Amino acid sequence: MKKNLIITIDGPSGAGKSTVARMVAHALGYRYIDTGAMYRGVAYAFKALRAMHNVQGDYTGMEQFLKNLDIRFEFGDKATVFLDGEDISEKIRDPEISLLASKLSQNRSVREYLTVRQRETGKNGGVVLEGRDTGSVVFPDAHLKFYLDANQDERAKRRHLELSLKGILSGRSVVKEEMQKRDRDDSERDIAPLIIPEHAVYIDTSELDVQGVVDGMLNVIFESEV
Repeated sequence: MKKNLIITIDGPSGAGKSTVARMVAHALGYRYIDTGAMYRGVAYAFKALRAMHNVQGDYTGMEQFLKNLDIRFEFGDKATVFLDGEDISEKIRDPEISLLASKLSQNRSVREYLTVRQRETGKNGGVVLEGRDTGSVVFPDAHLKFYLDANQDERAKRRHLELSLKGILSGRSVVKEEMQKRDRDDSERDIAPLIIPEHAVYIDTSELDVQGVVDGMLNVIFESEV
């Protein structure tokens, strides 16, 4: 295996991308790049701006908003997001921010802004990028691509557990409904929809534990000819 590969992991929420991507990156000594955290960071900043001006549902002036945005991302074993110098890494994990991030990801200005930053961050390789368009749009020529998936019930169960551990109480049926909406939004958007990237290795994680998924991916990576 060559050093400094660009490895992408895409898939819907609840498929296990984040945990797996961190573990694969750690095993390889690579940086883990959580592209979803970048969208959530922008969403959090946008929500704060609207709240400050008491504006609801206004998505105009996005280019100017991005031009003035003081946001910074640091990637290592985890993603750290700074807005105006403040660490907002935990605040961006709220379900409301996730839904807004999905909506903003359909905005061309936002997607172009973050795609440029993602490419700049990962261009030298030695990275594992996780998201929804990392292998299809951000790095279509990545050395290795994976697409993780799982059935909706399993994904809803995982997401519900994740939120519960963070103290965010919500019924599993509500979590599943929000996930289904997110799936529709991500798959049906005109700009960079969620798809299985060309040449990606598809893995259904429904019946697999995390270590089993990681081991399988590492086998593919080490046995590849790139």
